[in-house]
Amino acid sequence: MRLPVRAQFAIAQALVLVTAFALFTMMAAHEQRRWVVRRDVEMLERMARLAELEVAAEARRGPLDAPAAALAAGRALRARVTLIDSAGWVVGDTDVPRPRLAAVENHRERPEVRAALAGRPQWAVRRSRTVGIDLLYVAVPARIPGVAVVRVAERLTAIARLDASLLALSLAAAAISLLVGFTLIYWVTGRQVARIRALGTVASRIGKGEAVRARELPADELGRLGRELNQMAAELRERLGAIERERDEREQILAHMRDGVALIDEAGRILRANRSLAEMFEVPLPPESGTPFQEFARAPELEELVHAARSRGRSVEADLRLWSPRPRPVRATATPLAAGEGAVLLVLHDLSEAEELIRMRQDFVANVSHELRTPLTSIRGYAETLLGGALDDTERRADFVRTIHQQADRLHALVEDLLSLAQLERPGARPRVESIDLRELVQRQAAAFRHRAERAGLVLEIAPGGPVTLEADRALLEQAVANLIDNAVKYTERGRVRVSLGSDEARVWCEVEDTGPGIPPEDLPRVFERFYRVDKARSREKGGTGLGLSIVKHAVALHGGQVLVRSRPGQGSTFRFEIPRG
Repeated sequence: MRLPVRAQFAIAQALVLVTAFALFTMMAAHEQRRWVVRRDVEMLERMARLAELEVAAEARRGPLDAPAAALAAGRALRARVTLIDSAGWVVGDTDVPRPRLAAVENHRERPEVRAALAGRPQWAVRRSRTVGIDLLYVAVPARIPGVAVVRVAERLTAIARLDASLLALSLAAAAISLLVGFTLIYWVTGRQVARIRALGTVASRIGKGEAVRARELPADELGRLGRELNQMAAELRERLGAIERERDEREQILAHMRDGVALIDEAGRILRANRSLAEMFEVPLPPESGTPFQEFARAPELEELVHAARSRGRSVEADLRLWSPRPRPVRATATPLAAGEGAVLLVLHDLSEAEELIRMRQDFVANVSHELRTPLTSIRGYAETLLGGALDDTERRADFVRTIHQQADRLHALVEDLLSLAQLERPGARPRVESIDLRELVQRQAAAFRHRAERAGLVLEIAPGGPVTLEADRALLEQAVANLIDNAVKYTERGRVRVSLGSDEARVWCEVEDTGPGIPPEDLPRVFERFYRVDKARSREKGGTGLGLSIVKHAVALHGGQVLVRSRPGQGSTFRFEIPRG
């Protein structure tokens, strides 16, 4: 079982502390023993000096009895006193009876005796051969007749007892110090471990994305680690923020792409897909990550395209038709992302609008060709008739020339409308804005059509009211109003045509109401398409080009406005356009 960090720190520091105290205790014991020996040596040296004085005093009183003098000095000092002559023979000893003195060996070679004979005090520790115990000897030189050295000895047991007492005190002090040291170590280690755990908690919370800060004080290694951790967290948050912004930007780009995009892994599962892909397959939501592409798309052609891109290691493109609830032409591009990984990026570009534009262009060309062919055929026919001899037919040639002129006017009107429509649809087209009075503009346009309306038995009127001012392109609004009044007069057989105007703070509006045949509901959504006619035969008979309402729609759209129509068969029609005031 692995020990906790606190225990490891405590044990390591405790081992260091125990080792240090053990070495200290050993050194202290050694120093204590030396101190005890020095103390006893000094004490014994003083005792030897006193013994010398007593023996010298005894020698001055009469002939010296060395054994008796040694015994008296020993009793007085409570120590073993030995008197030695200059030859090294013991002449008196407290612990040796007089009869045995002759049997005591010569002490001349004893270290302390040799030094004292040389004139200097000395001490030594050894086992006594005479009495058979360990003793501390101190010898001093003496100037007494018959005595050259006075030696005092003390048993080592006294020294050992004192040494043991001091050692016990040292060990007790060491034990108390160790106990206090262990307590301090455990407390300090606990504080440090608590700081380390706090840093670990902060690091864990930073890893979870929480905005927390580590303590930076005190400014030791852990404080510096906390500061580095805070700096790392700040940098991490900044980098994560950048990554999240990049991810959000990619998600926004992917979500707003009109092309359908899918990332497919090597197992054929969809990893990512956008909403446009779901719309192409007419499902409400993009497929979830892990959805098999075959199950989602059910398009073998796309699966073959993805497989081809993966096997060839390059982009593969093909135009396909998706058989979703409604057929949809697409241009599919499959691109392998990295060699060996098998992931393929599939992009589907919807070609429906392109096909619709092609169809509209074809229809436009066909319509223009048809519109041009009719007057051109008529002009050519009548011209050939005239050239074939009808010029001599005075009764009918005027009718022929009149018809040619009418068809030429029709051609001119068609070309003018086509040019106007091309100008309005030109990329970058902008209205030339000026301050105008829409009521004055409508009155002038109505005046141009009033004679034609009266010839058709119609009443052309303008609803009364004050000026309607706005900022707009005069020419474009004249064209729009003229086309609306022209259509109303052209297709109304009886009754009236009424033009109304109005405004509020934000916009102005103009309505052209007629009492004509009306428009069937199924035709209303298409009346603003180019060349679209509700009654094609009657329209051509009236000389219409089929472009007037389309011109109105584009002219109003350039001003940021809109055109509306209300109509019911047999109840007339009302065309209304609204544009901002400025």
